[in-house]
Amino acid sequence: MTAAPKPIRIAIVLNGQEFVCHAVMLPFSLEGYPPVELVLYGRQPETPAPGLTVNLLPDLHPEGFDLILDGQFLTAGIDDFFPDRLDNLVTGPAASFLKTVVCQLQELRQKQEINAGVIMGATDGLITINSDHVIIGYNQGAEQMFGYTRTEALGQDLKLIIPPPYQEVHVDYLRRYLATREAHVLGRQRRLTARRRDGQEFPLSISFSVAEIQGNLYFTAIMRDITEYKAMEDRVLNAERLAAVGSTVAHIAHEIKNPLIIIGGFARQLLKAPGFDDPARRKLSIMAEEVSHLEEMVAEMRDFVRQPATVKRPGQIAAVVDEALELFQDTFKEHNIQVRRVEETPLPPVAFDPKQVHRVLINLLKNAVEAMPTGGEISITSRVAGTNAEISVSDTGAGMPPEVADNIFQPYFTTKEKGTGLGLAICQNIMTEHGGCLFADSTPGRGATFTIQLPLQETSPADGGTRPIEENRG
Repeated sequence: MTAAPKPIRIAIVLNGQEFVCHAVMLPFSLEGYPPVELVLYGRQPETPAPGLTVNLLPDLHPEGFDLILDGQFLTAGIDDFFPDRLDNLVTGPAASFLKTVVCQLQELRQKQEINAGVIMGATDGLITINSDHVIIGYNQGAEQMFGYTRTEALGQDLKLIIPPPYQEVHVDYLRRYLATREAHVLGRQRRLTARRRDGQEFPLSISFSVAEIQGNLYFTAIMRDITEYKAMEDRVLNAERLAAVGSTVAHIAHEIKNPLIIIGGFARQLLKAPGFDDPARRKLSIMAEEVSHLEEMVAEMRDFVRQPATVKRPGQIAAVVDEALELFQDTFKEHNIQVRRVEETPLPPVAFDPKQVHRVLINLLKNAVEAMPTGGEISITSRVAGTNAEISVSDTGAGMPPEVADNIFQPYFTTKEKGTGLGLAICQNIMTEHGGCLFADSTPGRGATFTIQLPLQETSPADGGTRPIEENRG
C-alpha cells in the first residue's frame, strides 16, 4: 500500500488587520495529493473568523514548516528569523501574493473535497473512464455493486466488469464516438448486464455522460443494480400471464366438467351391466380411469385459478405433519420406504391454514414416494431459521437435473406422463398467501429436498407491522 503523502505545512503571519481565507475551517485531504495545513500566528491572540485560531508569534518555530509567509516583516528581530538563513521564509509583497494564492487554493480544495465526498458516498455506482477505456473514477457504490475495491479497480480496463459477450461492443462504441462525436446512448437510460468479482452476472440500469476537460474526454456511467426490481417485474408479468391463462382455464373447466361427469358415470354403469365380454369391459375400464384422470385435472385447474381464501389461525404445524404422515403409512410400507423425523429446534406456534398446509405436505410426500419407486428414505426435518419456521421433506431418489429444478414451480411444467404440472404451482401459491415460501434443493443422484417456510410473526393488516403469534389469539 502506498504511504500517505506528507502534509505541506505553511505558517502565515498576521498583522492583526488582515482577513484570512476560510478554508482552514474544515479538515482537508485529497486522495493522491498532500494535504495543506495552514497555521496562523500574530502578535496577540485573536479570532479573525469563526473556527480560526491565531497563535502567538513567539511560538512560531521555523523548522516546523515548509513555508512561512510574512507580508509585514513581523518576524524581523525575532531570534532565528533571518531571511538570509531561512530558505522557507518569504517576506514582503511576495509573501502577501503567495498568501492570497494559498487561500484560494485551500478554498478550491475544500469545495473539491465536498464534491468528492458526495460522489464517493453515493449508493449508486459511479465509474469514470478515459478515452483509453481505463477506469479513473470508482466510488463506494461501485465497490459494493461489483466487489472490487477502489484500489483494485483504478487503472484497470473497464472490461473488468463487462461480461465477455459485450466487451468488444463497448470498446467499438467508444472508438466510434471518438471518431464521429455522434452519441447514441449518452444521456439516455439503458439496461445492460454487468459482472461481479465472483463472476455472477446481474442486470443494471445505467446512464452515460461525457465531459471534455482540457482537450481530454472522460466518460462517466451512473449505475443501479436492478436485480430485485427485475425480479419484481418478472413476477408482475408472470401474474398477468397467469391471470390470462386462468381466465381461459376457468372457462374450459366449466364447459367440460358436466360432460365428463356424464361420460364417466355411463362408463361405470356399463361396467356393472351384463353382456360384455372381457375386451369390452377392459375398454370400459380404461375409459372410466381416463375420465377420472381428466376430472382430477379439471379440479386442479379450478383450484389453481380459484384458490380458496386462506384462513390462518395459531397452531402447531407439527400436528399437521403427523396427520399427513398417517395417511401415507400403508403407502410407505408398500413401497419399502423408511421415514425419519428430525427436530433440529422446537417449533413455536405459527399462524397457518391447516387445510391448505396439509394439502402442501400431502403433495410433497406424494412426490417423494414417486421419486423412489424401489424404496428409500424420507426425512421430515423441522427447525427455526431466523424469523421463520421451516419443514423440509427430503427423499433419497434420483434428484433433479438443473433444467428441471429451475422450472418445477412453473404452472403446467411436468415430467410425469399424466401430470398436470399444477401441483407444486398450487403449493407455492398457498405458501405465498401465508407470507412464506416453498423452495427446492436437489442434486442429481442425491435426492431432493422441498422446504416450506412460514413466518413466526404475522403481518397485521391494520398497521402493516408485525406482531408475535400469541397476540393474535382470540
